[in-house]
Amino acid sequence: MTTAHEPDEFDQIAQSGGPVGVHRAPRPWWSVAIVPLVVFVVAGLVAFVVAQLFWNTGVTPSSTVSESPAAEVTTEATSEATTEPSETVSEEPSETPSEEPSETAEPEPVIDYDASIAVLNGSGITGLAGSQATLLEEAGFATPTADNLSGAIPTANRVVYADEAMADTAAEVASTLGIDTVELGEPTTDVDVEVQLVSSP
Repeated sequence: MTTAHEPDEFDQIAQSGGPVGVHRAPRPWWSVAIVPLVVFVVAGLVAFVVAQLFWNTGVTPSSTVSESPAAEVTTEATSEATTEPSETVSEEPSETPSEEPSETAEPEPVIDYDASIAVLNGSGITGLAGSQATLLEEAGFATPTADNLSGAIPTANRVVYADEAMADTAAEVASTLGIDTVELGEPTTDVDVEVQLVSSP
């Protein structure tokens, strides 16, 4: 019993007078395995050659990737560290030294408690000059005298001093008696400081 099949190349050979019953021989096992084996061997050789090349030159893939970022980071960090602090250190200390020397202490007033002082009464109030002279004695002034004011009468109580050196002493006399006006001028009597009263201070 025969089974019908499509004619192949061997049937064509038989029809042309060739041998009948010829079939394709089975392929040996090594012919199937040789192709992947050759590919594996070639790939291994390529990998070995590449590894030897990197080993001989001393360059590895990791070193080529990591060197350039490290250099950039270190250079940027050093440049920032060297430039920024120099600005703040040089600018800030220059402000305070220029301000402090400008604050000069005011000189202490020079008060002469032995200066000659006359208290003159032009108010018409009896005993006013004497009571004010007593206040000056209690404040430490040595020789205040009391008398009546003659000549021109001022419009308000005042203290007059003849010399600029008596300015602080005259100001202290006026402060002790509660008088606001202190003037550099010519006293009516021969004293350093003269108090002219037109009313009770």
